Amino acid sequence: MRFFHAADIHLDSPLRNLVLEEPAQVERIRRATRDAFRGLIDRALEEDVSLLLLVGDLFDKDNPNMQMVHFLRHELARLAERGIRVVIVKGNHDADNRIGRFLDLPSNTVVLDDSAPQQMAFPDLGVAVTGQSFRPGPVTENLALSYPPPLPGLFNIAMLHTSLSGSLDHDPYAPCTLIDLLSRNYDYWALGHIHQGEILSRDPAVVYPGNLQGRHAKETGPKGAMLAETDGNRLISLDFVPLDVIRWHGVSVDLTGIGDPGELATALRREFEDVRRTSEGRPSAVRVTLSGRSSLSPSLLDRPESVRHLVLEVAAEVSLDDLWVEKVRREDRRDIEHPEAVVDSDFAAILSEVIQDREALQAALDNDLTALVRLLPEELRDEIAQTTADPASLLPPLLERLYGPEEPA
Repeated sequence: MRFFHAADIHLDSPLRNLVLEEPAQVERIRRATRDAFRGLIDRALEEDVSLLLLVGDLFDKDNPNMQMVHFLRHELARLAERGIRVVIVKGNHDADNRIGRFLDLPSNTVVLDDSAPQQMAFPDLGVAVTGQSFRPGPVTENLALSYPPPLPGLFNIAMLHTSLSGSLDHDPYAPCTLIDLLSRNYDYWALGHIHQGEILSRDPAVVYPGNLQGRHAKETGPKGAMLAETDGNRLISLDFVPLDVIRWHGVSVDLTGIGDPGELATALRREFEDVRRTSEGRPSAVRVTLSGRSSLSPSLLDRPESVRHLVLEVAAEVSLDDLWVEKVRREDRRDIEHPEAVVDSDFAAILSEVIQDREALQAALDNDLTALVRLLPEELRDEIAQTTADPASLLPPLLERLYGPEEPA
């Protein structure tokens, strides 16, 4: 018996921070999560699987639009025509959606209950599936401990949307430990919620497939689903199948030793060609990080738009249509002696006067900074959170650079 295990589809989720001008590119971005799911259904039919497990966050939000719901039903109906069963548990993103109210799901599909673990036997497949959907609201208890004993004589699969023992990138839902899972004596734990794929144990199998399609620059590398095959009560194969239609990459270029724009272009070209190769024909979304000290002209490095223009030019040379630069970041800036600015305009004079008063400037920034951070895109808030838990703590280094060390009271 062969089955697919997928999770965190996030249908209708936008790919963040990609600003494209070509209508065809915009449309590919808009369809990315949908096309990845269609690819999963195509591959399930090609592999002639008997079962598809969808372990939470099928939708990206509780109230998906009707077009997306009908898309889902159409794709699941393709499996129904071949007698392929589908079992779904809801995750934190779709716990409150009303998919049962929107339309009747195909007869091959079941959404497991959210009040207690539900156990289903498929004797003709030699498999039993146990799982529990999330109910609306935060799920903070250890759901795994209430899973019933496996059914004898069958290959037993348990489905659970969980943060396991915790992840910095994901909220702590249905927390449990690996020991909790292993102690339940299931043959395969089909997990969801963590977007980075990982096989935590092989005997018995405890598996995160990761999400089906990367959605931003923190979700790099191949994304897809797990294809498993059983023989009686044994798992005889477990393979990751990449199904993403757009692949995210992080590229880092060390500027040390690079002395002119031509050398930088050569280094970028080498990285972009590697990106194209590892994307295996897919469009690539790339975040570029430039680090290290360099003897490049300050007139280039101190003008972010000039650097970005150079990066975009090289990307277009490597691939005009399928290599998209999401962001260019500069780390470890060179120590450059800047001459004092000459105040020679009304605006500059006003600005100069404002920053003479350290206390007034700090008070104004304190009042606005936290509110400003709340308005930022989630990814930028994540980057700030990785630097400091309190946005206001970013101010002292800035003020010290402007005014020097603060004198003790």
